Amino acid sequence: MFLMSRMTGRSFLFLAVWMQSVLNVQLKVSPHIVLIVADDLGWNDVGWHNSQMYTPNLDKLAQNGVILNSSYVLPVCTPTRSSLLTGYYPYHVGLQHNVIHSSRPSHLYMNFTLLPQKLKELNYTTHMVGKWHLGFCNWNYTPTYRGFDSFLGMYLGAEDYYTHSTGNSTVPGYDFRFNKSVYHEVTGEYSANVFARRAVDIINSVDPEKESLFLYVPFQSVHYPLQVPKKYEDIYSHIQNKARRTYCGMVSALDEAVGNITNALTQRGYMDNLLLIFTTDNGGPVNHGANNWPLRGSKNTLWEGGTKGAAFVYSKTLLNKTKYVNTEMFHVVDWFPTLLSVAGGKAEPGLDGINLWPTIQSGVPSNRSMFVYNIDEIMQNAAIRTASVA
Repeated sequence: MFLMSRMTGRSFLFLAVWMQSVLNVQLKVSPHIVLIVADDLGWNDVGWHNSQMYTPNLDKLAQNGVILNSSYVLPVCTPTRSSLLTGYYPYHVGLQHNVIHSSRPSHLYMNFTLLPQKLKELNYTTHMVGKWHLGFCNWNYTPTYRGFDSFLGMYLGAEDYYTHSTGNSTVPGYDFRFNKSVYHEVTGEYSANVFARRAVDIINSVDPEKESLFLYVPFQSVHYPLQVPKKYEDIYSHIQNKARRTYCGMVSALDEAVGNITNALTQRGYMDNLLLIFTTDNGGPVNHGANNWPLRGSKNTLWEGGTKGAAFVYSKTLLNKTKYVNTEMFHVVDWFPTLLSVAGGKAEPGLDGINLWPTIQSGVPSNRSMFVYNIDEIMQNAAIRTASVA
């Protein structure tokens, strides 16, 4: 009481401001996480690897963040997506064989807890926009039953970018959903634009000062069929090969979509507490316009061209070391425990994935000394990689 009676008005004001600052620190939300996945993007199809590619938005993020030059994925869509969201190799999940087709009642088993479910336990709001490709033969296997608060996108792996029809001669159908409802309102709109607009709507609906956001945006781009608005293809008018010209235009359309998302994140005030991850799901299909030079192989192969993915991380505040190329070994299964660590959680023991946040954040040597490319007894192929020993 004696101390309080001796305090001046200025002292009271100082104390109030100090207590409020302490309270603000205590109430600061966990880092926002935006995970963007490109589909079928080749190693040589991004500007930071190939100056002839027009990807200014991706280049700016990559060059001001950390370029991951030894980031490995699986050779096709479904296996990579299962590893990304579970932290397990596909052969431990039962999804190591190619992809889930429209007529195949396959799915990611319910005994695996997915990344958005773990982030929900850490009070994140979780949203997905884009391509699922992890099963839909029962509602329980679809995104809003696997940890996502909302879902806009496609269940399967390939469809028309405008009509959103699979075009499958065996099981044709319209493949676009908003949560559980068939969503026809975007028929005729290019999917990259639809996905970016929905992502922006989500960004604007969340208060970055009060809620932690996990936004998963696995684009359809740049998977075949080769389709893009003409203005993007015209950027590459000097390319004579039609497939390559269209494919490159699709990459630039994807880049603009990412730019729209990052602009919204900036305007809404996320950037001071954000980690953004960009990766491809597999190498580029050279028979559909992609380019993996100088890597050997293509999508669907275990060679580097099929499994070494273009990737980077960006953050304005969370990285201790930026603007460099990180060559430490990283595998797609590592995102699960790594992102849980960023969110303030911890993965349960037994995962194939390793928490490599120290490697990404500060550039320390990776704790990963090997990984399994895949083990597929049906296709009769398997491979492992070990770190070189000096």
